[in-house]
Order: sequence, then structure tokens, then C-alpha cells
Amino acid sequence: MKTFIIGELINSSRPQVKEAISRRDEGVIRRLARAQVEAGADALDLNAAESMEREPDDLRWLVEVVQDELGEVRLSIDTANPEAMEAGLSACRAQPIVNSISNEATRRPIIELAARTEAEVIGLPMGQAGMPKTAEERLAEARALIEACEKAGIPRERLMIDVLCMSVGSNPDQGLAALAATRKIKELGVRTCAAVSNVSFGLPRRKLLNRTYLAMLAASGVDAVILDPTDQGMMETLLAAEALTGKDKYCMEYIRYQRKS
Repeated sequence: MKTFIIGELINSSRPQVKEAISRRDEGVIRRLARAQVEAGADALDLNAAESMEREPDDLRWLVEVVQDELGEVRLSIDTANPEAMEAGLSACRAQPIVNSISNEATRRPIIELAARTEAEVIGLPMGQAGMPKTAEERLAEARALIEACEKAGIPRERLMIDVLCMSVGSNPDQGLAALAATRKIKELGVRTCAAVSNVSFGLPRRKLLNRTYLAMLAASGVDAVILDPTDQGMMETLLAAEALTGKDKYCMEYIRYQRKS
């Protein structure tokens, strides 16, 4: 099955997006949304967390602007704020994605909210002990999170576990740990997800690191990736990786792309 691509560019941590949200500049958001979908994104991540007091209104506005531009596009509502999550989900026309839940007590209300919807859910395998360091710790937290979700009424078919990519600049072992976690967590019968660009944070030539790591994630069997789909090098790397790992049967998509280009 083709890797599911979630476009990461509509995020208020980016100055251009933060300003566009503040000024209610629909043009910036519309262009970013369309560019990502035209580049191959299957869903778009929406984050408005930089302005905490206005986050519910800002997220709803983002959802409405993107849908006015693209129609029933799938949206990933990216917030740890239950009120903002509810505002974003309620405005979605297509099946949304809750990004994200975890075993942390502060995120329990979002698990309950997700259970009341038909949304797919991205789960962070972390609990009260904080960020896991090893693949085994990620696996243990993933098991606990799957159990909590199923008790709440979220079947594992609707769940994607984020393998928690971290910067190798400050955590040298974490690149391999997330890859190992991808393989182990898939054995639990759930899909896996990776925010690829986290691995290169703070390092030079980030795009080179991101492309290389994306190929490694693909070889480990990752099911979904959060990335910049307008980065042609990233998308070409994913296309090649899918051909080499058998996701692209008989390399048909790879051949079609090469003929077009």
C-alpha cells in the first residue's frame, strides 16, 4: 500500500503562517494548501497553537479556508488543546485525523473526543514518564496506548502510532531507535507514522538528512509520513523507496513519473 503523505506546511510555528493566521490572510493559506495537494499530499496538517488563547477560533478558520479552496480534503487537526480539537473536528467535511493523543493525563480528554467521532487518530507512544528513549520503551507505550484506545472505543484500524523521530544532533541514538520502533510497533497490527523532518532539527543541510532518513523509514515499513510534499527531492526519494521496497508494484508509479518528467 502506498505511503500516506500528510503535508506539514500549514503550521503556526512558521512565521509566514503565524502572520497569515493573525491577519486572516486567506491567500497565503489557500496557496500552501493547494501546492501541497498538487504535489501529492493525501492530507494536510493544520496547526494554530502559537496563539493559545485564540487557538480554537484560529483552527476552525484554517479548516474553513482550506476546505473552501480544496473541497473535501482530509485534514489532520494538530493540537493538544481539547477545545481547539473539537472546534477543528466539527468543521471538517471529510474524515479528519486527530493529531494527537498519548497516555499522558493531559491528553485523555482528546482520546474521549476522538472516540466520539469517526476520525483516524495519531497516537504518541509516551506516558507520564515522558519521552521514551528506546524502541522497546516506545513499543511498551504503544501497547498501553492501543489498550486505552480500544477501551475508549477506538479500534486499532483507526490508529496510527507516531514512532517519535527526534533530532540526531542532540540524540545520536534516536534515528535508529525510531526505525526499530517502526518495525516492532507494526507487529501489533497498527499503522505507523513519522514526522520525518524532526530528525534533522538543528543540523546543516537538513533536506539531505530528511531525504536519506525517509528512505530508511520506508525500508522499515512506515505507513504514513508527515513532511513537506513540495520538496521535489523528498517526493522523488519516496517514489524510489516505494519502488525498491515493493510498495510500488512492478515500479509502475516510478516509471509513470519518469516518463512524465
